[in-house]
Amino acid sequence: MERDDGMDERFTRRGFIVAGGALAAGSAFAEGEGAASTNAPVPTPKPMLPDDPILGTGDVPLMVGAPCLQAPGETTMGVSWAVSGLSKGVVEYADNPDFRDAKTAKGGGYGLVPIDVSALQVRLTGLKPATKYWYRTVTTPFTDYKNIYEAKLGEPIVSPVHSFTTLGVGAAARFCMINDTHAQWEPFQMIVRKLKELMPSAVVWNGDATNTTQKKSTAVGIFLDPPVEDGDWAADIPVFFESGNHDFRGSWISKKEEVILPRDPSERRGDQWDLKWNFAVRLGEMALVGLDTGEDKPDAHPKWFGLANFEAYRRAQAKWLEEQFARPEIASAKFKVVFCHIPLFAEEGSAAYPHDGVKIDPDDYAHWSRECGELWGPIITRSGVQLVVCGHQHRFRFDEPTAERPWAQVVGGGPELGVADGNPDESKFPTVVEGKVEEGRLRLVVHDVFNGRIVLDRIINA
Repeated sequence: MERDDGMDERFTRRGFIVAGGALAAGSAFAEGEGAASTNAPVPTPKPMLPDDPILGTGDVPLMVGAPCLQAPGETTMGVSWAVSGLSKGVVEYADNPDFRDAKTAKGGGYGLVPIDVSALQVRLTGLKPATKYWYRTVTTPFTDYKNIYEAKLGEPIVSPVHSFTTLGVGAAARFCMINDTHAQWEPFQMIVRKLKELMPSAVVWNGDATNTTQKKSTAVGIFLDPPVEDGDWAADIPVFFESGNHDFRGSWISKKEEVILPRDPSERRGDQWDLKWNFAVRLGEMALVGLDTGEDKPDAHPKWFGLANFEAYRRAQAKWLEEQFARPEIASAKFKVVFCHIPLFAEEGSAAYPHDGVKIDPDDYAHWSRECGELWGPIITRSGVQLVVCGHQHRFRFDEPTAERPWAQVVGGGPELGVADGNPDESKFPTVVEGKVEEGRLRLVVHDVFNGRIVLDRIINA
C-alpha cells in the first residue's frame, strides 16, 4: 500500500521493537545506510502485515515504534507510539531509574481503553513539576479479535527505558523550535541530529510538518515513525505541536489528535475546547505561549469549498491569549516567548507586505498574517513579550524590535538545501532555533543545520 506522501506502509525507524526482540540496526538499514534523499525514506525491510488488521495480528509479529513525548506540562506528559497491528498499550513510569514504586497509566479517559492498529497514546497525569521521570511502554498485541468473547492476546513487548523532565518554574529554561519540515527526510535528519545534540527541555514543532494528509498512516509516518536514522529523537525530548497551514490540508487531517495528543483537557474551559494545541506554560524563567495562525488564505477563498472557519478561530485565541498573560505564573516570567507558524508582520514597502492573508491574493498565499498581527499584536506588546518565533517563509529572518513593536521576531528556514526552484540559493537552509536563559539573560541562537554554522547569536533584552 502506498502512502499519499510516497512512503510505503511500513515501519522505518532504526531500532524499532519486534515481538521476540529488537531488530538490529544493521539489518534494518541493509541498503542506503544514512543516505536518505530529500523525498525518499531510508530503505528498510517491509514487514508482513495481517490480512485484516482489525481482526488481530494472527501469526504476524507485532512491530512497536519508539515512544514520542507530546503535549508536555508541569504535571502531565503525553506518550504516543506506532504499532503495526491491533494492540493495547500502557506506560510504566517512576521518578527513579530503578522503577521503585512505579505506576502504570492506561490510554483514554474513563471507560473503555482505546486499542488501535497503527498508533497508541497514553497521557501521564499527577506528575510533579520540574521533576525527572523514567518510563517505558508495554504493548500487547491482540492475535485474534473477532469479538470480545473470542479475543486472544500475544506476548507483551516492553520498550527500552527513556526519561523526561516535566515543565515548571524549576525546569531548565531552554527550548528549540523547528518548522516547515514538510516530510522532507534529508533535512529532517539534519534537524533531529542537532536536537539530540542540544537536548533542550522541550521542542516546539511550529507547523507545516505535513503536506496534504489523506490517510492516518501518513501522520504516523511523520510524527511517530519518521524514516531517518535518529527517528527516536522525541523519546527523550518533549514536543509541543502548533499547526501550520499545511497541517490543515487533506481529507484525514481533522483527526490528527489520533496521532498528536492535544493539550490536557484540564487546561481548557468548555468554550475553549477547540483550542486543542494552544499552550501557555512556564519553563524556568521563561513563559512559552503557542498560538495557531491557521490557514494562509481567507476563509472565503474558493479553494476551501466553504470548509474554512479560521477567522473565528483567531478571535477565540485572542481572548484566550489575554487570559493566559493574566495568569500569575505567566505574567511573572522574566522572559515571554510566543510561537506561531505564520509571521505577524512584514515591513511596509517590502515584497511580502501586499500578501497579508486578508484579501483573495493572486500570489495565492499569505506571506504574513495581518489578521493575527492586528488581533494578537497589541496583547503581545502590552504583556511584555520579548520574542515571537515563526516559520512559513522557508527563509531565515530576524526582525529587530522597534519603538512601536517592542518585540523581536525570528523566522526559521525551510527544508530546501541551498536550492530554490531548481537554482542555487544560499539563503535557503533548514534551521533549529534555540532559546536559553544564561546568567539571567535570554540568548537566541539560530543553527543552520545544512551548512553547519550559526547564523544568529544574540541576547534578547528583558
